[in-house]
Amino acid sequence: TKILDGTVKQIKQDCKENKFKVGFESLPKIDANDYFDVVETLSDNIVIKLHQNVKPTNVLQYLISQNADITSFNEILPSLNDIFISKVEHTTLSRQFETVSET
Repeated sequence: TKILDGTVKQIKQDCKENKFKVGFESLPKIDANDYFDVVETLSDNIVIKLHQNVKPTNVLQYLISQNADITSFNEILPSLNDIFISKVEHTTLSRQFETVSET
């Protein structure tokens, strides 16, 4: 059974979740906005998930308008392992790896 088809680059692009890691000189206060949700906050960066139809450029413009000192802005692409697991989860293939309990 074929699970994935295409180049690694294409598969990762097709399965991306619109998540970005944004680094800052000092972590700004991020209010609720129309562009993204904050998924995770770390010491000097945040992981965000863009709302539907929002472009990374919109996010950068918003952050700059908030006087944020941005040091990095990187898209987070899922690993092939994560993609494979998400594709086979809840399929007949995943049952091959389920733990069977004896009763």
